[in-house]
Formats: sequence, structure tokens, C-alpha cells
Amino acid sequence: MSSWYLMLSIFVPLLGSLFCLVFPGKIRGVWSVIVVSLSFVFLLFLLPSIMLGEVIRVNLGVSATGFFSFSFLADGISLIFALVFSFIGIIILLYSLTYIKPYHNQKEYYFITTLMIGSLVGISFSANLMLLYIFWEVAALSAWRLYGFFRGKKEVIFANKAFLLTFLGSSFMLLGFILIYQARATLDLVVLRGQPVSNLALFFILLGIIAKSATLPIQVWMPDAYSGAPSPVCALSSALIAKIGVFAFVRIFLFTFTVSWDWILWLAVISSLLGAAAALREKNIKRIIAYSTISQIGFILLGLALVGKIGLLAGLLYFVIHAVGKTGLFLGAGIVEQRCKEGNLDKLGGLAKAMPVTAAGFLFCSLSIMGFPPFGGFYAKLMVILAIVKEGHFWIAGLAIFTAILTMLYLFRLFNGIFLGQREISFSSKGRGSMVACVLFLGIVSLAIGLFIGQLLGLPNIAVAQIFR
Repeated sequence: MSSWYLMLSIFVPLLGSLFCLVFPGKIRGVWSVIVVSLSFVFLLFLLPSIMLGEVIRVNLGVSATGFFSFSFLADGISLIFALVFSFIGIIILLYSLTYIKPYHNQKEYYFITTLMIGSLVGISFSANLMLLYIFWEVAALSAWRLYGFFRGKKEVIFANKAFLLTFLGSSFMLLGFILIYQARATLDLVVLRGQPVSNLALFFILLGIIAKSATLPIQVWMPDAYSGAPSPVCALSSALIAKIGVFAFVRIFLFTFTVSWDWILWLAVISSLLGAAAALREKNIKRIIAYSTISQIGFILLGLALVGKIGLLAGLLYFVIHAVGKTGLFLGAGIVEQRCKEGNLDKLGGLAKAMPVTAAGFLFCSLSIMGFPPFGGFYAKLMVILAIVKEGHFWIAGLAIFTAILTMLYLFRLFNGIFLGQREISFSSKGRGSMVACVLFLGIVSLAIGLFIGQLLGLPNIAVAQIFR
């Protein structure tokens, strides 16, 4: 049955997305929530087997080897990413039921969003590099359409910029895959595991990962794309789309080839530092959170690139924490923008009295990303820094600590600029209870991760053990 659960978790949202094109308006949003929820349930059914250390292989073709095959792999790594992708997808779709109501293009929105989530789950379980690339491009095309959702001239330009830069990166990644195939006559990740491949091929693949995860120097597309996109789309991109680069790094550079390049550590920490510095100067809410995403992804990659058990565990843990917290921030920003018709910090303030529940959820998500105890971000960031020190990279550890301090400063500034102070702001009193509930729920989850951190480390520990097996 595990093989069936694996396949259903991918193809239920992929095929179910097509019905969003034919169902009437009131049904298609609920349908999207249902099919993504089913995918999440099927993933939960996989959990007992994976927790026992099992690795599930499914091949829908004649052979798993060769240039392309419908070959899938479920292990601790893939299940962590797939669970987060589907869980966050459910929350964003529930939020969207209210958020998207005033806008046109709802049919396309639900179709593309559901398709995107299915493709992300597909990426998580792909055991063939070409299959991974196909799902990768489906997600990229979906993101391109969603970035330009409002169809204004500025939004379309920003969406095109994001697509072109990430497509350039994925083209290099494809070239890297081709070089690997020429050398090894297969693109099956299990067959390739432990085999030597050229540094040039790996460098090309890394360019694709850097572009997708908005890491220095290909990070410039993210703030513009987010500033012109709907808030749930920003949440999708920050929590999910940008993280497929993180997944590819884990699956290809750590699980398959075990690559250790110290310069990636410097790239990650500098990207994280510059993202935090830019967030501290920015005044637009979405752009602040976008720069924060650049910074925090750099922090995640910093832990992973250490290629050690503690760093890898910390990176996986912070991936989960960031996905939850950053989704809460973007969804909270969406409530503020819809109610106040304003996204500039200089024109906001004092909203905690009018939006106390939103403020509470937003604060909890912020504290988690800052790394305040007892939130989960505290443990993840501490583990990353300790792992860096253990490896003797003291300068990098110092920069990471400084970046963490900047993170506290810009997120406190963001919360203060929106919710504190005495400024009188005119806002709509129209009810958005379901949207507020999503933000509060994510804030509570952010706290719960920290309070129950010991119980939640089981699957990440299995993933780490499978990588170093």
C-alpha cells in the first residue's frame, strides 16, 4: 500500500487541479483544499513506514535507469519536504478562499496553485533527475503566472523578470544533468549515489539551485516579484517554491554525491547578511519579508553546506520553522494590505488595537524566525551556529550571529511599524475571520514546534541517518 500512497500524494493534486477549470466559482476553491488535504493524508499514511527506516521505490516504467524514467523515491528527506509543501499549501488555500474573492482570474488561481503543490510533492519524491527537472519547470511556470496575477504592467514585468532569471538557472541545471548522463549513462539518483561526477556538472546544477532559492548573486528577482503579487502567492513562493532549491541541494549535493565546498558556506552567510541588511532599510512590508526570505534561506543553506550531522539536522529543522513562520508573516501582511489598502510602514501603525488576533499570530511567527526561545527558531539557529564553530569556521559563525541580530532588528521594526504606535489608520471593518484564523494557527504552530522540539526530531533524525548511511 505504501507505493499507492506515494503515487496518490502526487497525482491526486496534479489531476485534481484540472477540475478547478470546470467547477463553478464557489466549489473550485473548496475542491482545491480537498485534493491537497487528501495528498497530505496520503503522506501521513507513509509516515509509519518511513519512521521505521524504510525506503520506498516506485518505478512506473520498464527500467529505472537511463536518461528519463518515472521513478520515485520516498525516504525521510523527501517526506519532510512533501509534508511541509502540502501542509502549508492547505493553509494558503484556506486563506485564499476569502482573500481571492474580490479578484478576477479565480479559476486560473486555484488551478495553478493546486497544480503547483502537486508538482512540489512530485519534486520531493523524484528519483530521476529529468523527472525532477520536469516537475521543477511546472512549478516555475506556475509561479510565473501567479506572480503576475493582477495582470498590471508592473506586475507582469516583475513576473517575467523572476521567470527569466530562474529559467536561466534551471537551464544551467539541465546542462549539468546532461553532463552527468554523458559520464554515467543514467540519471537515477540511487544508481548515481556515491559515484564521482565532474565539478563542472555540479557547478551548473548549483547555479539552478541558487537562482531558485534567491541566493546571492541571483537574488534580485524576489523582492520585485513579491511586491507585485498577492500575499498568498508570496507565501507560496517564500515557503515552498524557493525551498525546492533547498531540497535539490540536499538530495543532489548531500544524499547523492556528498559534495563539500567551503566557498558555499561563505556564499550562504554573505547572502544571508546582505538580505538582512536590505530588509532593515526597506519600508514596504512585502519587500521586507522578501529580503528576509533571502536572508533565512541563506541561513538554511549555511547549516546544510556544513555536510555534518548537526548542521544538516539544524538546516532541515529550520526549513520547517521558516516555512511555517514566513507563511504566517505574508498572510498577516495580506490582511493588513486588504484592510488598510496600504503596504508602507511609514503610513501604518497602531493596528494592534483593531487587529489583536492578527497581531498575536504575526508576533509569534516573527519571534520564531528571530530565534527567540522557546520558539523552534531558537534551537535551529543555535544548532547551526554551534555546528559552524565545531567545524572551526569562526569568522562565518561571527557573521551568522550578526545576521541573527539584524533579523531581530528588522522584524521588531516591522511589527512595531504595523501594529504599535498611536497612528490613526482608516481601515475596512469587513470580516476576514478565516484569514485571521490562518495567521493565528501558524503562530501557534511556530510556538508548538519549539515546545515539542524533542518529539518532532524523529523524522529529521531518520533523514540525516539515511544521508550518512
